[in-house]
Order: sequence, then C-alpha cells, then structure tokens
Amino acid sequence: LSAALTAAFFSTLASQPGDMLLSSVNKYKKDGSKPTTAEAARDILSKDGWKGLFRGTKARILHTGAIVTAQLTLYDIVKQLCGIAATGST
Repeated sequence: LSAALTAAFFSTLASQPGDMLLSSVNKYKKDGSKPTTAEAARDILSKDGWKGLFRGTKARILHTGAIVTAQLTLYDIVKQLCGIAATGST
C-alpha cells in the first residue's frame, strides 16, 4: 500500500509540469489558434514562475494516489483468488 502511494506521489511530481504545458497548449488563443509549447511555457512562467508548472499538484497526487493504490490492491486480490502469490510475499 505504501509503495503504491509513494509511486503515485513521485510519478505525479515528475509528470505534472508536462501536463500543465499540455493543458495550456490545448487552450485556444483569442484568434482561435493554439499556442506553441514554447508560448505556453513562457506564459506559465511569466505569470506564476516555476511554481506555475506545479499548480494543481496536491489534488492530482490525491487523485492519482487513490487510483494507483486501488489498482494495485485489486491486482493483488485477483492474483490471490487465482492462487498466485501476492506481490511481495515469499
């Protein structure tokens, strides 16, 4: 359980800046065009600095943590029901 939460925490920290850029690129400008990745990065950094790339991280950690933990727990339960040793057992 703690391994799943730890994995979710670090994977969220590693992927959050890229997801923020992707979300920003997918927002349309007033003229109907999409900004480039460089334009999106400049916009985020000029408004909020490096902190802006990590906006929403807490909520995403909770969300990802719940999903990853539930998936890995369910995976171990199904393995046990099939007669396969649970992960981490000898």
